[in-house]
Amino acid sequence: MGTTRVGRVVARARDAKDPMDFDGDYDAIRASLMAERGRGGFQPGIATTLNWLSEISFGARKTRERLGLDALAEAYGDFLDALPYRRQNGSVPGWMGSRTIEETVRRAKRSRRRRGREDARDAALKYYGARETRKGFAAMATDYTMALVEDFERGFVSCETVEDSAAFEEMIKEDDLASLCERLESVAAICLCSSADAAKMAYNYPEILLTSNAVIASRLSALKLMIPGADVGLILRADAKRFLQRDIPEIKLRFRALSDAFPRVDVARLVEYDPSLLLIDVDVGLKALRELWTEEQFAQSDVDNPFFAEELALAIKTLSGYGPDQFGG
Repeated sequence: MGTTRVGRVVARARDAKDPMDFDGDYDAIRASLMAERGRGGFQPGIATTLNWLSEISFGARKTRERLGLDALAEAYGDFLDALPYRRQNGSVPGWMGSRTIEETVRRAKRSRRRRGREDARDAALKYYGARETRKGFAAMATDYTMALVEDFERGFVSCETVEDSAAFEEMIKEDDLASLCERLESVAAICLCSSADAAKMAYNYPEILLTSNAVIASRLSALKLMIPGADVGLILRADAKRFLQRDIPEIKLRFRALSDAFPRVDVARLVEYDPSLLLIDVDVGLKALRELWTEEQFAQSDVDNPFFAEELALAIKTLSGYGPDQFGG
């Protein structure tokens, strides 16, 4: 009975000086088998073809030889690397996880979603790039838009009602995210900010993209009449949810309390730095501060100290009993 080609290779290794001549080296075994092909004649078939492809795949990639088939060898080598089989050292590929069919299907779905996200990112960048004057702004707007979409899908960003969630989800279903980008652009135009700022605002309050332009413009107009000289777009962006939902008379009452406590201080600059002063009760802090310094001293500090707004906001909230997590504008 004749011996097989593999048997002859193994026998030759056994007769060699070092019985562990191959030492589990697949490339050495493959090379020896290919040498056998020359002596025993070419035997066409799938096994022979795959063995030849494997040799040039791994060999060409190791030695950088130019065999005229480098592209084919590279592609087949990548294919072998991706196969979910144990490697030469007995380990399982780290990316593989479970070897079940279900995991394979899940991996394929994740790959499709990832490719879809890459296509959406490219589309969003192209959309913003056609409208922004500087390339950096387009990239920033794209990053925040993609973060908004991905975190909404993960549940990190959410709407208050099921109806709003459904409406927002419908907006982000498109592969090119055109509806979402257009809405962000519209909000940015109304609030006089960048598309990236609009996306950050939507990250904290996605319902703003479902709010009509007329409602947003009306609220900005009311804030402008109340606080002349302030950047009301900046104030709204600090907490869009509460500034859109809170009644204007209540906000006006807070602003009047600050104006009465510091009649010679630029209160517009104060609330522009920390808009939350218009949303919380700081009467205790205002009273305590008025007992510490006179009206003239506050006015002089406002003129002399470029950081007076920051320091005054901090003092008001501290004396009103608000913790460090509620500091800042």
